[in-house]
Formats: sequence, C-alpha cells, structure tokens
Amino acid sequence: MRNFSTFALRTALLAAALAPAMAMAADFSGSWVRDQARSKPAPHPNYWITRAAPGGGGGNNNAFVVRVEQSASDVKIIHPVLPQRTLMLDGKARTAPAYTGLVPTTTSAAMAGESLKVTMVQPFGGMPGNVTMTATETWSLSADGKELTIDVVREMPATTQRFSEVFKRQ
Repeated sequence: MRNFSTFALRTALLAAALAPAMAMAADFSGSWVRDQARSKPAPHPNYWITRAAPGGGGGNNNAFVVRVEQSASDVKIIHPVLPQRTLMLDGKARTAPAYTGLVPTTTSAAMAGESLKVTMVQPFGGMPGNVTMTATETWSLSADGKELTIDVVREMPATTQRFSEVFKRQ
C-alpha cells in the first residue's frame, strides 16, 4: 500500500509541475480594432508594383477591424484590405499565390509558446532577377488577453524593415 501511495504522490507532483507546459496555447480568436496611435502598419509588400494593391495605412477615421478565427489546427484571418488567409498551424511550408497573384509565396505557421510565428517567403521586384523577401510575423497577446501585438520583420538583401501593429479586443 505504501508503494501505491508513493506512486500516486509522485504522479500528482509530476502533473502539477507539467501543468504550465501543457496549458492551452494563446487563442487569438475574436475581433480586433487597430490602435492607430500605437501602430506602425506594414505597407502592402507589392504596393509599388501593382498600384492597385492596398497601401495598408488605413489612415481614415473608420475603425480598422481584423477578425480572427482560431482552431487547434488553423487560424483564419479576415482582414479589411487583404484577401482572407488561412494559416495551418503545423509548421509545414505551403506555397500559394501572393496577394497580387503575380508570384508564389511560401508560408509556414506554428505556435511558439504563447506566440504565433508566421514566415512568408516570396520573390520581390516585378522583373527578372527578383530578390527574395522573407517576412516574419510574431503574434502575441497581453497578459489579460485584451491586446494583440503583431510584429513584422521584412528582410531583403538591401534592407530590413520593422513594423508593429497593436489591436484591442472588441
């Protein structure tokens, strides 16, 4: 009986120690309103090529609302100026047309602790001999879950650009 009690106690202690590691990943689901004053949004990466692609500034007085639907396997993002995108959370790279449809983009996404990491790689330029742009998004929630921050780093051979958007849960 003593061995069973010792085993039960050790199992309970192990479960208590592992509980934080097994906690649910961050849930980004909801409607998010961009805090214009605290955000430096990334312009559309192909704006200068297509001229028809949205600039991404959202400088009018209307609320800029992004809707996110998250499940255990994917995240759907409904953006007011970009096409809807669905990110599979398995970390596998998938190739699909870029927003403009002119070039392919390879995208991978996975939860990394309490953050969502999204990496997109695509040719950038519009002429033969394009360079490659790698954009990395890091999504994170505030401790109370009421604020979403999306940090974007775009890397190209000639420059690295950094952008950040802050959203309040609606």
